[in-house]
Amino acid sequence: MSTALHPTWCDPAHCDVPDRQPLGARGGAHRSKLVALNLEAEARGETGHVYAGLAQSARPRAGVFLKWIINGEVVGHLPLADAEPLAWLIADGLANLRGDDQPIEHAKAPDQ
Repeated sequence: MSTALHPTWCDPAHCDVPDRQPLGARGGAHRSKLVALNLEAEARGETGHVYAGLAQSARPRAGVFLKWIINGEVVGHLPLADAEPLAWLIADGLANLRGDDQPIEHAKAPDQ
């Protein structure tokens, strides 16, 4: 038996990877705490609160996904490796909100 290693973002309340499992065992998924998003979305005719969180299968070399959950159901997911451009955009936007950003000038064509 070995002790399961968990990513730093893994929340014990949401994770169902066994704490002790035989080497090579594949069961459960690491899950982060869900973050409530300040918006509502319509899903299948119902309005519900939208949450996001990270998830990763306990399988060796499994990818990490950013998932959107509405009314307890996963309605979309994005491989975290593909989310890097979105993360940089959000980081730049947060820097702007904090006043930490450095404005730049863009050369625009006359028709823009």
